[in-house]
Amino acid sequence: MTAVTQGATPLVAVEGLAVRYRGSPEVLREIRFSVAAGDTVGICGESGSGKSTLLRALLGLVPIARGTVRWHGRELAGFRAADWSRLRRCAQLVFQDPFASLDPRMRIAAILAEPLDVHRSDLDRPARQARVAAQLTRVGLDANVLTRFPHELSGGQCQRVGIARAMILEPEVLVCDEPVSALDVSIQAQIIGLLATLQREAGTTLILVSHNLAVVRRLCRRVIVMQGGRIVEEGEAKDVLSAPRHAYTRQLLASIPEVPRSPPVAQGS
Repeated sequence: MTAVTQGATPLVAVEGLAVRYRGSPEVLREIRFSVAAGDTVGICGESGSGKSTLLRALLGLVPIARGTVRWHGRELAGFRAADWSRLRRCAQLVFQDPFASLDPRMRIAAILAEPLDVHRSDLDRPARQARVAAQLTRVGLDANVLTRFPHELSGGQCQRVGIARAMILEPEVLVCDEPVSALDVSIQAQIIGLLATLQREAGTTLILVSHNLAVVRRLCRRVIVMQGGRIVEEGEAKDVLSAPRHAYTRQLLASIPEVPRSPPVAQGS
């Protein structure tokens, strides 16, 4: 994992955050934490704990009832159009469902080139094609995948494409929302290993949302445990997951099996 610079302005800082959907009570309450550049942070909890809503709030995708979310010290509430464009470029998402996250009408080459078309108009066509090919290699896929459609690929291959698409802009932060929960157990370990390698090589900040503390243990330096829209425990992953203080954290650890480790397999899985 990438070393974290202490004392620097946090990449993301959340203070007193509350989120309420129309006609409902608050689904997030008094959320406070920060993420340093280069850090790896896991946000954990079972369904309904508020972790995915928190992720959306960090990216400005849900309205904030109270509190603040700041990126590099600037509050989301004050963002202008250019600020949102920069955030969309520097913070890229990997989604839970590898099939639903890819446009079924587009070939893989076009899917990977799309972020460059939107955010890197300074690159000519050969430069974009070269970057697409290089990114495909980084995630362990063969060039023949470029001419295929998503339905012609396996779930693991589609998730590798999703990761390649997210990383092609060299983002400052990679946000992963349950990136392996929809995959077979044998493929999960490969995707976790890929994410760990890419994060280490690029020094990208990683924010991982997962219900599985075993996945967080493999990928993250810090962990935030959520229950009922609140943070109930946080700290160094090695400390929280070896000696949890909160009963809910102990319950999560007891109920979730370890993700198996497996050696790399041939390209295309």
